[in-house]
This record gives sequence, C-alpha cells and structure tokens, in this order.
Amino acid sequence: MKKVLAILILCISYNAFAQGYKPFELIGKVSSEQGFAIPNTYVQIWENGDVIAQTKTDNFGNYVLPLPKIGEFTIMAGNKNKYFHPISKKNYNFHVSTQFEENFVLTIDKQVLQEECARLRESYRHMVHNSKNLSYRRTFLSRFPTNGLELELFFSSSVKEVNLKKEAKRYISTVFQEGFAGRTTYVILFTKFAKRTDMRVADKQTLKYYEGAIPVIMKNKEVFFKELDNMKPKQVKQFFLWMFSGGSLGKKKMDKSFDYLESKYPVVYELMVQAFDQYING
Repeated sequence: MKKVLAILILCISYNAFAQGYKPFELIGKVSSEQGFAIPNTYVQIWENGDVIAQTKTDNFGNYVLPLPKIGEFTIMAGNKNKYFHPISKKNYNFHVSTQFEENFVLTIDKQVLQEECARLRESYRHMVHNSKNLSYRRTFLSRFPTNGLELELFFSSSVKEVNLKKEAKRYISTVFQEGFAGRTTYVILFTKFAKRTDMRVADKQTLKYYEGAIPVIMKNKEVFFKELDNMKPKQVKQFFLWMFSGGSLGKKKMDKSFDYLESKYPVVYELMVQAFDQYING
C-alpha cells in the first residue's frame, strides 16, 4: 500500500511539474479575530496523535506547508502559542489536487492575556513607587511587550478582553523618557523587538513604539553599530529590516546618515545594505 501511495504522489508531482501546476502543498494565513497577523506560529498536520509535517508562519502570518502524502488528516494552527487558543480541523482530505488553501482565525486566551497584563501593571506600579530602585525598572522592562503582536494585544482598543489600553500611552512613553534606560539597554530591547516584528503589518501601538525607538537609534548610531558588531549576522539583518520596514529610513533609497560608519564597521554596514535590499524587494 505504501509503495502504491509513493508512486501516486510521484505521478502527481511529475504531472504538476510537466503542466506548470503548483506543488503539492497547503498554504494560507493565520490571524487573530481582530485582524492581527500572527507570525512565527505553528501550522501542523497530525496523524494518529503524531505530527507528520509542520511549518511556521512568516512575518505576515502566511505559511506554506509541503504535504508528505495524500489521505485524511487533522490540520492544526497555533499549537503552543502563548496568547491564543489553537484551532484544529479534523478529517481534512488531501487528495489528488496539487494545492490546498486554508486560513485560520485564532481567538485570544483571555486568562493568559489578563495574567500577563496584571504582571506588567504590577511591575509598573512598583517601579513608580520605588523610582530609585533599578531592579524594579529592569522588571518592568522585562515584562514590557517584546514584539508588535504583544503590543497590540496588551494595548489596542480593538481587543475587547481586559488589557492595558487605558495605560498604553503612559507605558510606551515611559520607555522613552530621557535617561530611563541606558543606550546598551535600548540596543537589547530593540534587537529583541525586531526579531519578531515587521512594521509592514504593524498596527497603531506598534507604530507608536517604533516612533519612539527611531530617534534613540539616530542619536546613538555608533553605539548601535558597535553592539551589533558582536551579534550574529541573522540578528543584525533582522534589526535593520525592522528599521527599514517602518519607512523612516528610506523607502526608495537607503538613509545616507549611516555612511560614515561603513569603514569602521564594514560587516555591520554590509548587513544593513542587504537588509535594505530585502526590504525593497519585498
């Protein structure tokens, strides 16, 4: 039976190639009920309690999952996602068609969202009442959203579940108060945020954070380049891609104000150029 299935899949793949059809795969998008794209979340195919194929969504919530075989399986999206309930569709029939499309809309895990918001609210309150204690400041920063999706879940008015929308403006502005964090701390915060954020699908609160971050970066260009010079190339490129994707540093031509750093930090500068090309070419 297995040999028959293998031969059948081979025939399908050959015919698809010969006739210019799309490959044997499952494609689609994963988003929230509020319309937020959900990046870096699993889409899986299950058979008899085991995962037989899986992938993760890209920065826009899109995914492409090559199919291992035909038959009826369970497909699942959002497994192990902290803020959302996963959704599964049973008895999904992959037959002789070459491409299938399935979009998933996930609902927020209200309990988790409330718990995380309560922790941030508490850490903020402790920091305000103990302004000279740096450990409270570090705790607040460690609980602050680490990507655009979290920012929107915590602060967006479109999220009806209990969140921090009333405190949003105050919390975001606090992060960028003069002298609130050292320059190296900002490098860590922004590179961490950039790792899981693409401004091309950003909503209001994420844009506010970006608008606060860019002036800090522009005032401390060499500090950032020095720190980035010790990071992995993939992380450096992702940081610059985040910078460019917000549109503040050149939409058609790269911002020239970083050019003076090319000779001192050639590797970082080249990664910046590569990130800009990636941004421009989509």
